[in-house]
Amino acid sequence: MTKTALNQRDICFYINERAVSFNQFSADIDRARRDIAQIDAESVLLFHQSSYHFAVGFFALAFEGRHIVMPPNAQQQTLMHMAPECQATLGDIKVDGLSAIDMNNAINGGNASNHDSDVSAGALPSRAGLFTPLDCQITFFTSGSTGQHKPIVKQFSQLDCEVDVLIKTFRQRLDATKLLVSTVSHQHIYGLLFKLLLPLKSGLAIVNETFEYPEHISQCLGNDDCQTALLISSPAHLKRLSLDNVLIANKAQLQGVFSSGGPLPFTIAQDLFNQLGQAPIEVFGSTETGGIAWRQCQESSPSAWRVFPDISYRVMAETAQLVLTSPYIAGDDYVTEDRVECIDRQHFTMLGRADRTIKHEEKRINLDHMERCLQQHEFVNEVRVIVLDGEKKQVLAAVIELTEVGQVFLHQKNKKSLNDCFKLHLLGEFERICLPKKWRYPDTMPFNSQGKLVIKELEKLFD
Repeated sequence: MTKTALNQRDICFYINERAVSFNQFSADIDRARRDIAQIDAESVLLFHQSSYHFAVGFFALAFEGRHIVMPPNAQQQTLMHMAPECQATLGDIKVDGLSAIDMNNAINGGNASNHDSDVSAGALPSRAGLFTPLDCQITFFTSGSTGQHKPIVKQFSQLDCEVDVLIKTFRQRLDATKLLVSTVSHQHIYGLLFKLLLPLKSGLAIVNETFEYPEHISQCLGNDDCQTALLISSPAHLKRLSLDNVLIANKAQLQGVFSSGGPLPFTIAQDLFNQLGQAPIEVFGSTETGGIAWRQCQESSPSAWRVFPDISYRVMAETAQLVLTSPYIAGDDYVTEDRVECIDRQHFTMLGRADRTIKHEEKRINLDHMERCLQQHEFVNEVRVIVLDGEKKQVLAAVIELTEVGQVFLHQKNKKSLNDCFKLHLLGEFERICLPKKWRYPDTMPFNSQGKLVIKELEKLFD
């Protein structure tokens, strides 16, 4: 990252290595508000590839009291699905029938002609002003594992509350950090909270780019030991990083690595701990619940999950399902589909998903359990077991991303031999009638931008 004359804590974003101050960011928000005020739209569909442009639009809409609708991607099918609930769009998207709010002329921070002196009269004096009480709703859409977009409505106050808890929980790391880099999109709740709201409120500078490759993160950090950073990432990215970890050269700069969006295998956490001197901080939660708990596996066995402050939980005796009371959820006693075992009031261990126990061939099978068994095989890098609807009955199917050893076996033998190898492995835990009937071995698993495997994409492998 290039040097700048601005005070480090005055820097709000880096766009193409150019520093943008909070004053400029605030001025851009103020000018964008004026454009938004000209449009009669209660709900606005907000999407932009640039985190800076998105953040300006997000806060401008929030200050104007508009309902922000956040599509997870810019695919036309996705946008058209959400368009009936909106009256306008904002960002680098267009939808037939909806007004397009153009704020390109308002955003100077994203342009080469950026001048810090160009500050409007309505600009905020400090970052704290961004988080004053705002009467604003945000609709997120979960894809989960099914691929069906489900709307989840949050109040801005709920997000603000969660950011305060994150700052309280990770204060020491935040105070030691100057820069935030991310591999995840701001269009989802994890990215919005960790990539934008958390650094904006705690005083960090945000690198605008969403990184695809670790090499680019290493280049961004350079060799400046003073440029300390947090990395916001996902299990899918961290698994690839652990195979060829170019960030070892930057490990002195990394004050923390966060992972969310899905389970991080313990072996990957151990590998990263050995490579970087610290394991990722795993955050467990969902769009519906917000953050629930966190852990950092730096011991020889998986750590228990520690619930965040202000959250309490209990376990349903009949099903072992996790039941939450949380300030991020309207109402009490939210029953999740996650099964847990209680350790004490602040800690629990995960047992898998309740909704992944199926009745197959008159036998009860937990798909999480089957995946864990397959994951222990030396040929398996990543695995997902799904249920396909056959002509007469359901069929179990396994999708496996092979390790290098597994790929060698497949090339030397054949697919049937590999299938039989995995079936023999599963017979130690499952009856033969319960084993998957179909098997696929893609080069890489089809993770989406949230780092999740979508059932529809997996099903396509069997078409």
